[in-house]
Order: sequence, then C-alpha cells, then structure tokens
Amino acid sequence: MYNPCLLITNREAFGMVGLQTENTLAIRTSAFSSAEEAALQKANFQAKPKDRPYKEMPLEFNRCTLTLRRDTILLMQKGQGTKIEKYMEQCARSAYIASMCQSKALFDLSAAAQIQQPADRDYVKLNCRLRWQAENLEQGLQYVPLDLSMAKLIVFMDSSFANNQDLSSQLGYLIVLANKDAHNSTFNIWGNVVYWSLTKCKRITQSVLASETYGMVSGVNIAIAILTTLKMITECLGLPSIPLIVCMDSYSLYECLVKLGTTNENQLMIDIMALCQSYKRCKITEIQWINSNNNPTDAFTKAMPNQALEQFINSNKLSIQVEGSVQ
Repeated sequence: MYNPCLLITNREAFGMVGLQTENTLAIRTSAFSSAEEAALQKANFQAKPKDRPYKEMPLEFNRCTLTLRRDTILLMQKGQGTKIEKYMEQCARSAYIASMCQSKALFDLSAAAQIQQPADRDYVKLNCRLRWQAENLEQGLQYVPLDLSMAKLIVFMDSSFANNQDLSSQLGYLIVLANKDAHNSTFNIWGNVVYWSLTKCKRITQSVLASETYGMVSGVNIAIAILTTLKMITECLGLPSIPLIVCMDSYSLYECLVKLGTTNENQLMIDIMALCQSYKRCKITEIQWINSNNNPTDAFTKAMPNQALEQFINSNKLSIQVEGSVQ
C-alpha cells in the first residue's frame, strides 16, 4: 500500500523509509544505515533492532507479515483471520484485514457498514465473507519485480450509483504500478497493487455520470500524489518519469473528458474541467475507455463482479480490452 509518510534522501547515501504505526520499513545503502545508527546514538534515541526478510522467513511489519519467495514479496495478515467469528462485532477486524491485504472483501464489508438495523439475511451475507477470510488466511498480495524504466501508474475506477440504503453512492478505485504491453486494441499488464479505496460519496449524486466523476477525481488525486513520490525515486535512480494512465468503463465520462461533453450540474462541471486541465498539462498521460469485463474495480462496487481483480491478485497479470483511447 502507498504510504504518505515516505521519506527519501537525495544524496549518495540512498535511503527510503516508510513510517507506520509500530514499525518503519526501509530500503537503504550501507552508508545510509551507518549514518542512521550514528545519528540515533548522537541524539540518544532508542529504536527497535533492525531486521530483514530472508527466503521463507517471514518478517513482521505493521501487524502483517512480509515473506520473500524467490524474486517476489508476499504480504499477508498476521493471524487476525484466526480470531474472526461469525458475529456482526467482527466486522471491524475483517475490515482491517481487507484494508491491508484482502481487497476482494471490500464490497461485502462496505455493504455491512451501511446497514443500521441488520436483518437475518444481512447476517448471513456478512458471515459468508467472514468465513471466507477465516478459511483463506494466506490470501494476500504478492509483489513482483518490475522494469521501472518502462513502468506506468494505472488508475482503474468504478462507482455504484445510489446503491446504499440511504441512496448514496459508493466510489472505488485501484492504483497499479505495472509494465504494459500493448497489442492492437488490447494491452497486458504485469505489475503490483499500490493503493485501493472504496468509500461512500459525501455528495448527493443525481446521475451515474456524477458518481463516476467523483470516483475518478478521488483516484486521480491520490495517483498524482503517488506520482510525486515516484518522481523523487526515479530522479535518484536516473530513470525517466513514470506516466499516469486512467482507465474507466463509463463511456459517458470518457466522452466528457476527451470530446468535451457537457453537463448541467455546476459542481460536476468544475470537476470535469479540473480533470481536463490535468490531461492538457500532461499530468494524465493517457485516458482509456475499457471493457467493463476487464475492470478490476468492478469487485469493489458490485455483488456479482467480474473476475479481473481476482485474476490480477493471483497472478499479477491482467489482459484488458480497450474500447477507446486518447493520448
């Protein structure tokens, strides 16, 4: 997951440190590590002993485990799933696991969070998801090596219009850092999940286009923040900047962005103009309208989704059919 508390040096002693609640995760040279030890001793600060992952020897980090398997890193929960029971009170524990390494569970847990007075069928649905998490303790995320010189940051987004009990909408997006291989109207990606989100829209939406637009604004905002961090990393490594690609399965939104379509909603006009401005200033490199069967964020917003997210999590690969594209 992307960490906004990420510190990066711009010196020869390279170091990149992510701050979390209980631990720090760092990639650093020996020179940086020695300088860090000297600074800690000089300031008379105490710190946890350093540890590093070895093959098949998990490293505990932020109540998760990191395991090195060949050239991939596997992120999994640290036994929280064994404590899940078939009760509504376990929803918070289940949601924590979903936010860390089991994004497939987001829809069911989000639906349960919207219910104020659950009926029997609501308990049955939630218990099915809790049972799945308890029986799939090793279901997590694996991170594979990429060619950063050819990498792209890809945002997939989707929304569900007025599907909550109070008729509010759900906004979901998935951000992936991947290598992309294009063939005619199809492109294949090989990459890693960087960030995902499923939230309740705080604004009242009067159309599907509004829900899709607000979801895209949220996804693009965090993606540009991630790009800023990635730019610092690529500059330190002497690599070219990583482009941002936005993928959606909504034709109406795609038409508004690339064909200057119009809308009567004032607030929506502002958001669409801001997105168009980002595109003109090349903060967004490419906008793609993709087939809905290949959109992995479908699993965030629908009870009966496609299999794109599951396929990508299991193999780190996904083939996507492009219906329209503008660079």
